[in-house]
Amino acid sequence: MNVLEQIRKGDSGMVVSGNHPRIVQSILDFDYLSGNTQSVHAIVTNGRRSQKFFWGTKEILIPCYKSFSEIPQSLGARVTFLLNVQSGRRAAESTHAFFAVFPEAIGAHIFAENVPEAHATELISTYAGKKIIAGPSGVGILVSGTLKLGAIGGVDSSQLVSNKLMTKGSVAVVSTSGGMTGELIHAVSEAGRRLSFAFCIGGDRFPVSSLSEVLALAEADPETKGIAYFGELGGVDEYEIVELIRNKKLTKPVVAYIAGIIDESFDTHVQFGHAKALVAHKDESARAKREALREVGVQAADSFPEFLAALGALPGGSEVDPEIDIGPLLARRASILSTREIVDLKAIPTFVEKGKLVEAESGFMSTAVSALLGKQLTSPTSKAFFEAVGKLLIDHGGNVSGAVTSMITARAGKDLVSSLSAGLLTIGPRFGGAINDAAKLWMKGVSSNASAVSFVEETTRAGSLILGIGHKKYRVGIPDPRVSAIEAFTELLPKHEYFTFARAVEKVTTGKNGSLILNVDGAIAALTLDVLAECEGYTQKELQSLAEAEFFNALFVLPRTAGFMAHIIEQKRNDEGLFRLPDSLLFTRPGDLHEG
Repeated sequence: MNVLEQIRKGDSGMVVSGNHPRIVQSILDFDYLSGNTQSVHAIVTNGRRSQKFFWGTKEILIPCYKSFSEIPQSLGARVTFLLNVQSGRRAAESTHAFFAVFPEAIGAHIFAENVPEAHATELISTYAGKKIIAGPSGVGILVSGTLKLGAIGGVDSSQLVSNKLMTKGSVAVVSTSGGMTGELIHAVSEAGRRLSFAFCIGGDRFPVSSLSEVLALAEADPETKGIAYFGELGGVDEYEIVELIRNKKLTKPVVAYIAGIIDESFDTHVQFGHAKALVAHKDESARAKREALREVGVQAADSFPEFLAALGALPGGSEVDPEIDIGPLLARRASILSTREIVDLKAIPTFVEKGKLVEAESGFMSTAVSALLGKQLTSPTSKAFFEAVGKLLIDHGGNVSGAVTSMITARAGKDLVSSLSAGLLTIGPRFGGAINDAAKLWMKGVSSNASAVSFVEETTRAGSLILGIGHKKYRVGIPDPRVSAIEAFTELLPKHEYFTFARAVEKVTTGKNGSLILNVDGAIAALTLDVLAECEGYTQKELQSLAEAEFFNALFVLPRTAGFMAHIIEQKRNDEGLFRLPDSLLFTRPGDLHEG
């Protein structure tokens, strides 16, 4: 079976050696837009366990390993290619290491240029004729609708679509130049033709796969009906085409352009961009090679516009392009931190229904609260209430300050305790630490027999905030479901005077601003006072003593500690490396802010 047919029929998968996120993302976008499965299975790099990319509009993590030997054997049968984006001096070593672990793989692309010649010739002697390898130097291999190995065809989703890379066609693009491979792919699309495949041989002096090998692929490929070739002065590649045609080993029509006639305008030969683009002999000039190609029937254009026009005469043109909407891909924005939802924030459990407890079993939270109080909870209502508080407060997403700080610290490589400590240190009056002060306020209001109106006026007149009131997300008409779940416990309490007072205060504050609702901190503070007073017999003085010891804040710290640790462990397992805030989010820099 022809290698190209094997690629089209199989599940082409690859391992990336080195770090080049833009190229990897372009491959994933190609896979997604083509309706294929994800082809990038693993990345071999240091300093992280995973790297974040997009699959369509959904964020995914691709696992990273320190060596090819660490990649799970279960991936072995699915890995057919290596994308090697290591530096020139490490390219040969990493390529050998890949094939030692994946000997059945089809081939590779070596992205780096200036690979030492000794390394390049070693790669040729080892793999030429056995593996298809694009490079060193260049942009890789593309099989339309099936495989994108490298930057070939573009690194933006808009380029992939405009070049019609998801449509299987009949024209093969072949070149040593990475830049011109991209230009030819676009030119073929503009000429109304579609690609069968494209192969960038590589601009270094010693590419691994020769031009003859690539043209043999095109000749044996039933999908390929014609070939678009770009060459330049220097080297003798074009004479390989001449010999293949003379020996009838290449029978398909070829349209070619050989750049570099400008060299004839200088007294001495000029070194062009690629290592071998320098005339050493007269027959290596662009003019000589054009004439040699024409002698065997190749349409070798004198100008690039003439070449572009000739592409339209190659076979094909009846292909139908699928309609592709890339709007969602262009609108996507990467999250700053990758994290899952520790608890289902949309599914608030029911604790009380029709005046009866739904969950009355005691567990960790009620046991921990008993330890904090120094005596056992006796009432089933008390036990169920504190279990409810624990479930409702264990996590509130990865975007709150404590979770963010914990994750950033973990990403910096710190240990669990250090990362947890960093998150816990953010707890205070603005985040999670308002329950205790809210309890003090409700006790003050109830003990003084003040009306809600006078209480609000007195507190605000003193320049103090009413902690437990106000929410950034929820407001009148859009209540916090956690507060509703807590409020259900009032059905089990005959008086609940603290919660009643808190609701009365809310009525006053929301009259001024719809967002000044009773929040979960204020609700928990009020119901905790009611539960301890009515179910456990605590006096006003005992409740005041608990507030002085910050008992009420412990109700937040206990469950949220577990939530922080869940985020920390997740970050350590994913290990995306050191966190750095994207430049796009740095709105100001030193000197940008001025006092008005």
